[in-house]
Amino acid sequence: MMMQGGRMRGWATVLGVTWALWGGADLPLWSQSEQVVDVTIKDFKFVTKQSTLRLGVATVIRIKNEDAERHDFGSTMFEGIPTQVEKDGVVVYGRGVGGVYLDAKRDAALRFNMSRPGRHEFRCSIHPNMNGELLLLNVEAV
Repeated sequence: MMMQGGRMRGWATVLGVTWALWGGADLPLWSQSEQVVDVTIKDFKFVTKQSTLRLGVATVIRIKNEDAERHDFGSTMFEGIPTQVEKDGVVVYGRGVGGVYLDAKRDAALRFNMSRPGRHEFRCSIHPNMNGELLLLNVEAV
């Protein structure tokens, strides 16, 4: 990491993906009115709680692992879009986020702007029978 104009600049590798880290004005802006999706992992199942999701709106997916086993939350919905991952007090920004691993009794948050309508599947790569989905409707077209 290096300081540049009072901002941190550097690279980080998380989950095998390398991202540039920015500080200051380069950071994505997350609105106070973000739409929230809560995903709880319990008894080797994803339990999702969501309201109607809208295109182009800042979104946070809060994931909580209540199991005694390690799981992962991965999806192609984040491909190519700026995403913020907050886990264990560390915040990483980047594109191409594949997901996040959660140890037992831990949680994480993924922030991004929903930009693609449709069904977005997610899964646990450790336990292939675990999967779920988010539904993003193009409300303006309804």
